[in-house]
Amino acid sequence: MKGEKSPTRRSYDASGRRAAAEERRARVTATAARLFTEHGWAGTTIAVVAREAGVSPELVSKTFGGKQELFMAAMRSRSFGDGLPLPQAFAAMRLEDEPDLEVRLDRIVAFVHDSLEPMAPFVPVLIQGADQDPRLKVLLDAARDGHLVATQALVRAIATGPLGPDAVDEVYLLTRAETYLTLVPHRGWSRERFTAWLRRSLVAAVRPVD
Repeated sequence: MKGEKSPTRRSYDASGRRAAAEERRARVTATAARLFTEHGWAGTTIAVVAREAGVSPELVSKTFGGKQELFMAAMRSRSFGDGLPLPQAFAAMRLEDEPDLEVRLDRIVAFVHDSLEPMAPFVPVLIQGADQDPRLKVLLDAARDGHLVATQALVRAIATGPLGPDAVDEVYLLTRAETYLTLVPHRGWSRERFTAWLRRSLVAAVRPVD
């Protein structure tokens, strides 16, 4: 009948609106990720993110909720290993199926670098935010626990004999986000220099004791 809209037109309009909404969400998420890592927790607000992304603060709040949810979305957007928690992402390499220790070491140092490169800049922000938001404190504690679990699995994957009492803690320190941030962005190390240093340091940390 005259004046009725066709189903095809309505479907097109709906898909267009969804695409536009997804594009805005992606733009806000990318903007938040950049601002959080550049200006920290205190220096990044919903209003600032909205202005930089070219949307209203109300849209950001409606889409993401509060600042904590916006930060989480930003951090997830840079996650490594299909967004899996660190222990699960490490386990997904199935290092136990690789008999060659040298190959396992190569895979491990690549994994550590490739997981730290996108995520390490968020860790100082998370630490700042944890002082103000108890939900972020829970997230920070969970991240530290997950790092320890992955460290223990890493040590098991490359140990060739009895270990010293500090082996796990040394590997934990070697693979911390703060260590990566100090050596790569702050000291200007390349990927090749960092991974070569990490490989040598891991071998030394798990050297068997008499």
